[in-house]
Amino acid sequence: VLYSPIHEATFGTLTADEALSVVNLWAQRTQALREMPNGEYVIVFENRGAEIGATISHPHGQIYAFDHVPPRPARMIAAGWEPVVASGEHVILEVDGWRVFSEYAAVYPVSIRIAPIHRIADLADMNAVDRAVLAATLVRTFAALDALFDAPLPYMMWINQQPTNGSVNDAWMSIEIVSPWRQKGLARFIAAAEVGAGEYFNPVVPEQLAERLR
Repeated sequence: VLYSPIHEATFGTLTADEALSVVNLWAQRTQALREMPNGEYVIVFENRGAEIGATISHPHGQIYAFDHVPPRPARMIAAGWEPVVASGEHVILEVDGWRVFSEYAAVYPVSIRIAPIHRIADLADMNAVDRAVLAATLVRTFAALDALFDAPLPYMMWINQQPTNGSVNDAWMSIEIVSPWRQKGLARFIAAAEVGAGEYFNPVVPEQLAERLR
């Protein structure tokens, strides 16, 4: 999914209308892939920057359809995930029914989430107003992330949404954005003790990250 014909563009430099075109396309492709025989779970995502492993610098993302619900979103759905913030200090932006916040006890130095305050199951479930607000919120969020270290931030972004088969009817859509950068050009590598124990020692305080992005 190409975001722009301008090679140097980023999501944060798109106009609100350009971003809305991307959101509409995400929703259209989500619905189309769900109608395929094996379109059980659709994930929209982006890998940005060579540090993340992206081999194309043009602004773009991708969409996959799985024939099953992958383990991580399945656990989120089973746990009844909702966009509850640990405290007001984690809130970065709240506008017209949408909230951007830093994740409590995050694995990655930069770890934020965008979600509707009132439940929306998936991209295709959004009305025109929600799509427009989400598009504008994405532009503001990605612009802030690039301003964080005054450099293009390498990141991974993905959208969690409801599966297709009808067995789940209370999923809550959210967008996650994570980056390994703890400082400009300095990535945090996950250590053996963290991988071995399954517990992570993130040096970045989520409340301070939220304050900087605000």
